[in-house]
Amino acid sequence: MVAKGRVAEGSQTEALHTTPVGETAAGTQDHLKEKAWAKAFVMFLVYRNCPQLSEEERVNMKVPRDMDDAKALGKVLSKYKDTFYIHVLVAYFATYIFLQTFAIPGSIFLSILSEFLYPFPLALFLVCLCSGLSASFCYMLSHLVGRPAVYKYLTEKAVKWPQQLPHLFILVIKKCIMSFYA
Repeated sequence: MVAKGRVAEGSQTEALHTTPVGETAAGTQDHLKEKAWAKAFVMFLVYRNCPQLSEEERVNMKVPRDMDDAKALGKVLSKYKDTFYIHVLVAYFATYIFLQTFAIPGSIFLSILSEFLYPFPLALFLVCLCSGLSASFCYMLSHLVGRPAVYKYLTEKAVKWPQQLPHLFILVIKKCIMSFYA
């Protein structure tokens, strides 16, 4: 038992030291920069192709923070949805994915807004698609950027965490079982 633990510990430590830091990390950084520029370019195109808005409408064109903001934004977008259907759809899609990918609050109001703007089947499809894609993008971002940062700055804790995980899992299971009998 002890020998296996030592081998596993050694292999985890080796894995930490073989984390891409050199050329592979530079390649990953370049790839992330390209994706960031591509996303920024798409957001710029969405903004650039937006129809001319009046001053009252421009005030309401922002990421909703509460239900009143969502209602005001819904009124503006529903006015333009008929003539600029694709623009509104692409702007909604890009904004939702951007907010969810970087965990910025406000995407719940966009989910509600989709029900206001589109028929239920399309709204449900859009919300599911945007949530799935942005969750995948968020995971990919944390894997490509967060993992090397954790291994670089928190190496000791990163080695200890997998060793403590089975004990924590058993503790959680015990607490769940005991809560049924309490």
